[in-house]
Amino acid sequence: MVRVLEQERESKVITLIHRREPWSKTGDDESSIVIEDSEKVLMEIHRTPKDRPIDMILHTPGGLQLAAEMIGSALKRHSAKVTAMVPFYAMSGGTLIALAADEVLMEHFSVLGALDPQINGMASGALLSILEKKPIEAIADETIIMADAAEKALKEVTSYIDWFLEGKKIGKAQRTVIAEFLTGGYIAHSRPLSFETLAGLKLPVKTEVPELVFDLFETYESGSCKRPQVTPFLW
Repeated sequence: MVRVLEQERESKVITLIHRREPWSKTGDDESSIVIEDSEKVLMEIHRTPKDRPIDMILHTPGGLQLAAEMIGSALKRHSAKVTAMVPFYAMSGGTLIALAADEVLMEHFSVLGALDPQINGMASGALLSILEKKPIEAIADETIIMADAAEKALKEVTSYIDWFLEGKKIGKAQRTVIAEFLTGGYIAHSRPLSFETLAGLKLPVKTEVPELVFDLFETYESGSCKRPQVTPFLW
């Protein structure tokens, strides 16, 4: 199915598909991306000729911030057009990767997610708010350390969002609005962001995921095809 899609679109198809649902609590290594997994995606991008478009199929609840940033950076630097395809959902780190693409193909039922980094399972915004609400001497050292890490992670993710969106007919002011909305803790980390919401933010989203992508998921579900090149993500 992947080869047929490549032939039809004259592209290189790279899949980042993870079947674990975002609300599942399995706790095993296979339920979240590790840096070794991101290396597989990066190698596929590296091996793609610079003049060949890339179609990145994303279906993931998220993953390591570092891994998402590395994959997104590689896609951003690819010379030919990069299209992210989100047939169902690409949350958290998957959203960051999608923002690095030139366009994102979705359906009206497809969703992306928030990008506020999670530090030891706690939202970065919540950690920083503790410093504002309580005197420093009343806050545990561990919480202060996590808040410091949260502040650094937020700045880093915001910087990547701005860079990934640069050159996509989105002005600096709007890029700031997008980054603040996605990282500012205004919405729950697990809240799905609809196509209409993303279009309202002036992100480069379009409808009509190729039907072959859905056929691909049916093939995986039936067990008649090997899993894609990488097992992703849990931010």
